[in-house]
Amino acid sequence: MEKMVRKGSVVYRLAAWVCVCVLVLGCAGCGGSAQPVPGQESAGRGTQYGGEWGNPAYREVPQPFSAEHGNGEANGLERVETAVLEEDIVAYPVAASGKETNAVSQEQTLQRDAEMEALKAAVTDMEAVEVYTTATVRVRRAPSMEAEVWTLVKPGTVFTKNGESDGWSRVVTEEGTFYIKSEYVREKIPPAEGSHVIAIDAGHQSRANTEKEPVGPGAGETKMKVTGGTKGVATGIYEYELTLAVSEKLRAELENRGYQVYMVRESHDVDISNAERAQMAYDSGAEIFVRIHANGSENSKANGAMTICPTPKNPYVAGLYADSQRLSALVLDSLTASTGCKKERVWETDTMSGINWSKIPVTIVEMGYMTNPEEDRKMADEDYRQLMASGIADGIDAYFGGQ
Repeated sequence: MEKMVRKGSVVYRLAAWVCVCVLVLGCAGCGGSAQPVPGQESAGRGTQYGGEWGNPAYREVPQPFSAEHGNGEANGLERVETAVLEEDIVAYPVAASGKETNAVSQEQTLQRDAEMEALKAAVTDMEAVEVYTTATVRVRRAPSMEAEVWTLVKPGTVFTKNGESDGWSRVVTEEGTFYIKSEYVREKIPPAEGSHVIAIDAGHQSRANTEKEPVGPGAGETKMKVTGGTKGVATGIYEYELTLAVSEKLRAELENRGYQVYMVRESHDVDISNAERAQMAYDSGAEIFVRIHANGSENSKANGAMTICPTPKNPYVAGLYADSQRLSALVLDSLTASTGCKKERVWETDTMSGINWSKIPVTIVEMGYMTNPEEDRKMADEDYRQLMASGIADGIDAYFGGQ
């Protein structure tokens, strides 16, 4: 009997030992087979647990950087089993309430508002003057690129300016006080007694506008609002670049001669249709509208200058024909005399929407052919550009001298 007891004790101990081993081995295998609990997938950056915290035995950790990616970013996220310690819970507070995020956001907003008010306070007061915008420009609520945009205005929009600060102009309207980058505003100087006002339109712009507009007031026929223009075959210079460069020289030349000049555009980054350009010229108070362009042809040998005006029977601006034709003829004569280039003709046509929408005598000056390599190179030369500007100014002198 005693032997049977001892034998049973041994069997009992062996059975207990086997159970312990099975339990240990089974627990050790849990880590390799455990699967994430549904609802614990990543919701973006950071750590996300199922429910409020979900199963604290799971948390996301970034994988080690892999040289295969080569961009220094973590190679995604993987889910591993780990124990979540109390300090981890403190380090990763529950974001469900959003109180901490809202507090930070509110603090940042208050700080930015304070910065904007400080920038406003730094603006120096000045005597109020009338200014106009030279491009399509954003009007902001504070003198900063980070400030909220109040509105977007077209070139030629008139404001009252009463302050300046670090490249910004403070302007006032009936709606309040706003700010514009100073490089996009120009003082509107009233003409001196006896002086003449000239509107210059540097043709085209850096991006064409393929939308359509009527070719004239009330017309059923439409054309693109503004085309991209041509390009120099030898220089690679775009027409919109050439026309603005010559227009700036023409402005300086005319101002030196006592004229007041209004520029329809002073940068390439604008969006102004041909009809809008004509309206802007009229609104400026100008007496004549001079549109600067360059020509192009499939014939690379074509060369010389021409000017364009309406016909006597133009359905929109027939009343402007006589003055427009005289202006065009005088400008063409003086331009070719100054530069020595070939004189083509004064082309009378009713196909130009920029002419048909004009309310003042108008001419289009085609200075030369950018599709002719020799003429293209000439028009890229600064001295030749000055000769063109001087010649056009001579024609304008002759136009007003003959009145």
